[in-house]
Amino acid sequence: MHPQDVPALRLLDQGGTHGGCCDPFGSGGRNMACGCGVLVAPLAADCMGPYELHLDPVRVRAFDTKGSKR
Repeated sequence: MHPQDVPALRLLDQGGTHGGCCDPFGSGGRNMACGCGVLVAPLAADCMGPYELHLDPVRVRAFDTKGSKR
């Protein structure tokens, strides 16, 4: 998904050896966290590759706007 589709997530780990010249490669595991601090997705956003976010299906659940599980 596009990283701007989930504005509540924040980058916690800049990538270290998995960081590119601009942003993380996305190869170092989950680096995006929700408000409670749980890492939920790896962000791939370096200028030389894709700009995308892959949500971890073990840590992310879908809910409708009324709060019932889909």
